Amino acid sequence: IVGSIKTQLDALIQAHEPQFTPFPNRVADESLIDDVPSSLKPAVEGGLRAHGHAVIYTSLSVRAMRDAPHMADPRLVNLLRNHNAVIAAKKPHVPKIRSGYADTQAMIEALFSSIARFEPLLGRPSVPRPNFTHMTTHTEALMTLESLGYPELAKTGHLGHQAHIGEPVPEFDSSEHPLEETRSTLAYVMSAEFWEDDNNRSLWSKPWHVKNNRNGYWLAFGHLFKVLYSYHRLIGRIEDKHKVRLVSRILLERTVNPNVLGG
Repeated sequence: IVGSIKTQLDALIQAHEPQFTPFPNRVADESLIDDVPSSLKPAVEGGLRAHGHAVIYTSLSVRAMRDAPHMADPRLVNLLRNHNAVIAAKKPHVPKIRSGYADTQAMIEALFSSIARFEPLLGRPSVPRPNFTHMTTHTEALMTLESLGYPELAKTGHLGHQAHIGEPVPEFDSSEHPLEETRSTLAYVMSAEFWEDDNNRSLWSKPWHVKNNRNGYWLAFGHLFKVLYSYHRLIGRIEDKHKVRLVSRILLERTVNPNVLGG
């Protein structure tokens, strides 16, 4: 499976080569790394903006630059700061019911409890649902921010997180949404069978299209990688393995079935 995943990563780099081209005359300045989380605060204060993407990118980039300090080029740091500023200008969404999390563990458990509510939608791809992928990566990003030494910043993001995972479960008439069984277990999605499937590879090798290819390389070249990374970091914090199995099926149904509306 490692080789199969690496094949997709290589394809990602090839398809988006300009994004992987290093800056010329790169000069690292580790002292600038903290500028990125400093710029995040306005983007998380007051509620949810842009599906948590400011938190997600900040968490990933700070962790990456700490692991690889030579990446802390002033130009890259400035682009990240500007990205947070753009998101900060958006109007925040607040949860209908505000209740603070006791700690990060409570936040993680709240994510799993929230997604588990959508069990009635399993096998009903034509019923619209919220974006569980971004809920998951948003949760893991806040967890990572705390572990990187920014507990107050992570706590500030709890309000937006509550708004994010608080989407209602839609009501629907089952007679109008026939069952369409799929295998969306975590074990299957992490198997060589899934990654080497000819149909999957064919879809992943082509651009994403809302009607013709909803599992195009938008999925394989980004969201699939980051949600699996985030999800594996989160499931170790959940003791209820039955809930983990259920949430896995709900979260990953969109990955194995492009007809799922949302997810």
